[in-house]
Amino acid sequence: MRAGQIWVVAAVVALGAPAGCTSNEPTAPAKAASTPTAAPTSAFIEPGLRFSEDAEKAYLKALAKVDKKLAADADALDYGKNICLDIEQDKTDAQVAKNAAARFEVNDVTVKAIVKAAKSSLCKQ
Repeated sequence: MRAGQIWVVAAVVALGAPAGCTSNEPTAPAKAASTPTAAPTSAFIEPGLRFSEDAEKAYLKALAKVDKKLAADADALDYGKNICLDIEQDKTDAQVAKNAAARFEVNDVTVKAIVKAAKSSLCKQ
């Protein structure tokens, strides 16, 4: 029986370690994909949803009339674009307002003015 065990060990050594066993030898790095990948997009904006610079300026100006702090928010333009996206996706007015209120963290009265500002500038394109 001892000779049979030696043959099994020799066969394993000759064929290499079975799958799942590790080796001390480094493995070759994975080959990079040959197809190019798309540029990353905002997590909140559908790719391809673009607005003119004039529309963006008009939106920020309208937003500043509601509250200057809202227009100064670094995410204000993205939030406005999301309002337009919600409208484009046929979401109800209540859902559009609810989403905008959550993004801007404002009350119901303020969100109505924000949605109106987006509709009158960004979303009318």
